[in-house]
Amino acid sequence: MVSGGMNSKIVTVFAEDPPAVVLGELEISTLRGDALCDAAGLLEDQHYLGAGRPVGRTLVQAVHHHGRWVALLVWGPAALKLADRDAAIGWTDSQRAERIGLVVQNRRFLVLAKTRMPNLASRALGLAVNALPEAWEQLHGFRPLLAETFTDIEQFEGTCYKAAGWQPCGETKGFTREHRADYYVRNDRPKKLWLRTLNRNAGPMLRAIDMAPGYEAGINRQSPERALPLRKGQIDSLREVLREVPDPRARNRVFTCSSLLVLVAMGLLAGRKTLASIQRYGQFLTPKQRRWLGWPSNKAGTFRPAPSYSALYNLLCKMDPHEFAAALSGWLSAAHGTLPRGLAIDGKYVRNLVLTLCLSEHESGAPSAIAIAVQAPVSEETKKEGELTCARRLYATTPLHGATITGDALNCEPQSMALAVENGADFLFQLKANQPNALKHAVDVAAKLPPLLPANQTNSTTAARSGGFTRSMR
Repeated sequence: MVSGGMNSKIVTVFAEDPPAVVLGELEISTLRGDALCDAAGLLEDQHYLGAGRPVGRTLVQAVHHHGRWVALLVWGPAALKLADRDAAIGWTDSQRAERIGLVVQNRRFLVLAKTRMPNLASRALGLAVNALPEAWEQLHGFRPLLAETFTDIEQFEGTCYKAAGWQPCGETKGFTREHRADYYVRNDRPKKLWLRTLNRNAGPMLRAIDMAPGYEAGINRQSPERALPLRKGQIDSLREVLREVPDPRARNRVFTCSSLLVLVAMGLLAGRKTLASIQRYGQFLTPKQRRWLGWPSNKAGTFRPAPSYSALYNLLCKMDPHEFAAALSGWLSAAHGTLPRGLAIDGKYVRNLVLTLCLSEHESGAPSAIAIAVQAPVSEETKKEGELTCARRLYATTPLHGATITGDALNCEPQSMALAVENGADFLFQLKANQPNALKHAVDVAAKLPPLLPANQTNSTTAARSGGFTRSMR
């Protein structure tokens, strides 16, 4: 049972082992006011790590029985980087930096003295986790999606976490963050990491290209500039591929063509939508990241300045965008299955110069192939023609056997559908009233067939034409 916040002083905790009936009568409350001081005192006295120092957003819960506390839990911000957790989620570094606030950490869990009856810890932990999303939303304005915690492998097995539905997820490397957010010291005591989803779609939501509405308060839009969407080995292989793209500029240039193109690619993969935002993204990169991207150092060798807006603009104006797209698409195909699952490219203009279009995996959003459509001012007509041109080129050049392509009504035209089917794909495109004959025919066909299943059909493929519209059902 979940009850409201507790502000009154504690009267007492159990003085002896409680009866088993307590397990079915436990309640959970969020502590506020003076009760927080009482909880801190108990944690300081009884928890082997003490009460700890509150940092960032916090929440303190008390599990109680008729006003008597039996357990305390403290929740706070998640660790900034955890290799095993980040691999389990599958998000990019950019997404992690932006969405880490949607992960909360169980920083303290204390079953109070004289209340260590069997199953009490796992029962209390289960109640706390179930109440956590709503309690966190009431206090901080959004619901977290994932919880993490650590257990000291030298002292605890973590049995209560396992019994409460938490999943083990590797071990830490034995470092402690000290004072500054980016300074760590070795403690030589690795901990076991445990994860617990607070939403059944936590993984897909955390690595999605666009975050679902309602979670804005938990997203940090200010800090992800330093995070690269790819790891060093992937960046190295991308640079090698982009070196093959011809450089159309004069010889008196500071940055190589590949070093500029890799920045544009990093910006696109990180979700930047304008050339100005891509250039600004480069300005915030660390010296090590600038070295990875191949930027030259200054004369003193002490600093690697970021390329200017005009350097990027001039290159994109002069180069053949299709050669850039072909190189990037080939790299995506070669790296398929090894890339982060949340890379974000899909129908973006870069400074009104080029329109990128990407085929992405449905479950993960990871790009599979990319094409560049047009070099022209943005207009609705230009965008429509460019997207169709791109889509047809991707259908014709990308391995599609066994794939299902989805798209909006713009893609619902005979040539695109024919190319998709000829290359081994199925398709599911929207159909709107701007194609009245095709829409009427589709409605008539749908009325005669059960949803998604062909009724008494001898052929696996049925082609129906109406008003220039061809629809293939497999």
